[in-house]
Amino acid sequence: MRKLFLKNVMIIALVAICGFSYSQETMLKYQFVKGKTYTQEIQLTNNIIQSFGGQENKMAMDISTFGEMFIEDISENGDITAIELIKDISMHSVMMGRDTTMSFKDINEKNRVVYSKDGKQISKETIDSASIADLAGTTNQIAKFMFLPEKSVKNGDKWQNAKTDKTEISEKNPIETIVTSNEDFTYIGKEDQDGKSVDKITIESTSVIEGKGTQMGMELFMEGNGKSQGFAYFDPKASIVVYSEINTEMDMTIAFTGQENMTIPMSQNMKVITKFNEKK
Repeated sequence: MRKLFLKNVMIIALVAICGFSYSQETMLKYQFVKGKTYTQEIQLTNNIIQSFGGQENKMAMDISTFGEMFIEDISENGDITAIELIKDISMHSVMMGRDTTMSFKDINEKNRVVYSKDGKQISKETIDSASIADLAGTTNQIAKFMFLPEKSVKNGDKWQNAKTDKTEISEKNPIETIVTSNEDFTYIGKEDQDGKSVDKITIESTSVIEGKGTQMGMELFMEGNGKSQGFAYFDPKASIVVYSEINTEMDMTIAFTGQENMTIPMSQNMKVITKFNEKK
């Protein structure tokens, strides 16, 4: 029961996730290799404050995931078909007076995902379900590719992206959510990281969150706004984004209507670090 509660809180939390001074140019374009496997590590830290019944409840959550991505095919128009394997997840939470740590190995949730050549997700289908049902789809809201402009850019160049992410109601998720985001990117220039030359990109975005569903016989509605800032490193040799660090602030309201009506304001401060590399 505790695992299911943590999963529900995590889903709601997630949906609602030094350049040089001289001019440099680089091609910002994904160039995955068919048949190659990549590894992905995600670290999420989330601090949540809820107001309920005149009391302020604070929750803290840390989630770490490890997975692999096998490039199954690349179409003539550049679309990328990948087999994504979620292997390990660990969670630490402090909430409702309890300090809980859980670790799960060999979850082995496998999905076939199709991305456009600029990094947008086109489709997704589950091939093998997670070995622990409560963890199915845990990383859906945070395992995303960054949008790239697919052209050469120089210091100070900017580009934008508008996107809509939708999470459907399922047995483990009582609320359908739609997150509409507007992202602004700026190319900063070259940097040295761990002895490797990479391209730094800064990211700023604003989001609008809407959701509705039912739980325990009551209708549930969610709305809110968020803003994010962060940066990413693009490896020009591998043609992939190898590191990103995004900080997000969100203010939301969750309303329940039915046998009794209640409104729960919620604020979140979330940090997501993603590492993506070729498997050695």
